[in-house]
Amino acid sequence: MRQPRVIVIGAGVGGLAAAAALHRRGWSITVLERAARLEPVGAGISLAPNSQRALDAIDLGDDVRALAAWQGGGGLRTPGGRWLSRMDSAATAERFGGPLVLLHRATLVDLLVSRLPEGVVRTGAAARLADPGAAGRPARVTTEDGDHEADLVIGADGIDSAVRRTLFPDHPGPRYAGFTTWRVVIPAPDQPFEPHETWGRGRIWGTQPLGDGRVYA
Repeated sequence: MRQPRVIVIGAGVGGLAAAAALHRRGWSITVLERAARLEPVGAGISLAPNSQRALDAIDLGDDVRALAAWQGGGGLRTPGGRWLSRMDSAATAERFGGPLVLLHRATLVDLLVSRLPEGVVRTGAAARLADPGAAGRPARVTTEDGDHEADLVIGADGIDSAVRRTLFPDHPGPRYAGFTTWRVVIPAPDQPFEPHETWGRGRIWGTQPLGDGRVYA
């Protein structure tokens, strides 16, 4: 029996998670990523217990839970430092069925790649959906190396997705929402602190520890 074939365009978190799930179901997988290599880019990602349960489907949930670093209290504060509300990591885990895990995006990408066979992820492979296919006709993806056919193509190529523009040419695409977010990962300060968000007029600051000793803000 022929394995169904899927091509995933984009090796971000979404594309790799989809590839890992379909690999477990017996699909033949190819992930095409235009970047020359999977660099440790990005900042932190917050994974709540429900997302960890989703990762259980690809045998990754326990690996993520082991990276939980938040211990003790935390909460919301005013710009002057007054607490608006408090929460506790143990109480949060008990209520929602698991810990809140903060980890670097690159760590999650590495974990997802580890669930795929060697050679499945092809970097330096810019891809274009040339034909979405139809009943009785496979989809066709074009790369510099030639054309590739697949039973399923997953467009996971980011916020400015070229696959989306091909399938939905009238879609307006992303629009600026009027605010900007800066995200950083920095060494932990010498002075201990409780993880928190500070809510001000038109501004939010948040910070959480990562399992590797750094801080995501």
